[in-house]
Amino acid sequence: MNILIAPNSYKECIDSVKIAQIIYQRLNEKNKRKLILKPLSDGGDGFRSVCSFILAVNPLTNYKIIEYRNQLSNILLLYSEKERVVFLESADLFGLKTVPTLERNPLKLNSALIGKIIEFLAIEVHENHLKINEIYIGVGGTATIDFGIGACSQLGLILYDENDEEIEPLTLNFSKAKKITFTKKQLPFKIKCIVDVETELIGNPGAIEIYGKQKGAIENDLAIIKKGIKNILVLIQSDLGIKILEKLNGAGGGLAAGLNLFYDAEIIPAKVFIENNLLADIDLDKIDVVITGEGSFDNQSFEGKGAGVILDLFKDKHAMIFLVNGSTNLQRVYKLSKNVQVINLVDFFESKTESMKNVESGLKKACEIILNQLCK
Repeated sequence: MNILIAPNSYKECIDSVKIAQIIYQRLNEKNKRKLILKPLSDGGDGFRSVCSFILAVNPLTNYKIIEYRNQLSNILLLYSEKERVVFLESADLFGLKTVPTLERNPLKLNSALIGKIIEFLAIEVHENHLKINEIYIGVGGTATIDFGIGACSQLGLILYDENDEEIEPLTLNFSKAKKITFTKKQLPFKIKCIVDVETELIGNPGAIEIYGKQKGAIENDLAIIKKGIKNILVLIQSDLGIKILEKLNGAGGGLAAGLNLFYDAEIIPAKVFIENNLLADIDLDKIDVVITGEGSFDNQSFEGKGAGVILDLFKDKHAMIFLVNGSTNLQRVYKLSKNVQVINLVDFFESKTESMKNVESGLKKACEIILNQLCK
């Protein structure tokens, strides 16, 4: 019997590599079946650790020092010298896991840091310190909704107000922008964005409304953000002559869409990345049992999130599936297949907070349920 252990990260709690290792260790103690570890990343939390684990890419031995807003930041880069590829995780840089709850406000946060890192890497290549053909960016779990304008502000983009004064590229200021210029810095590598959702950035509702509140935005903020981004889109067309796509990807608060627009970044859906990169060496037809799951499994999980992707890949397979989530909150319209058994860690504890504090204990309890089912 082949058992595939392929969990997604539990956002702001534990990454998928650690989850997979806990499950593997527990099952391996009492189970002689073949266990296959394939922790997932859909581009959100844990993207860098998953790439390191599965693709056997090691971090650079030394920290690279990035100066940003008059501060020095230690950025640990995941770099494959053989493939000439760098892996970056937006959630590491300005994700919800890096911003305290009381400080979350997408009006006042942006994606500038990732632009600064891209600029830094370009310099490293030009000075022959690194050889890079591609940068993979895991786009998801961000605390920002700035359409990547912050990132591009580090690469030659400038916003001006009605007095022709430069303004800070924050979403709060987008409606004040009256002019935009872009002296594009040429990059010696391609950018590829792995996106965890395929929801449109601007819709009714779009990603702004669907994901904005979990980033700390209140109802009025969402209207300001949407109006501001629409203003930026008008300026991009009128001042830069760049044609706007009818549908803009909403992952990472529009980060992937912005990089695509200004730098022709390739947008790769999580399903494609998981199937072609993370599970490339797996014959799905030979898998008998699948253990997957994520922190909060809900309707959004079917929009390209890791556990939702696994359910889709195995929907026509014979495998028994254990969906081990922190919690599950599905509307009635979504019905899981009969071969899917849901296990919620929150059910083992008095509250969600307790389940998060004791996630390892909860995972072990879930493993006992799985082992009991396999022994029937």
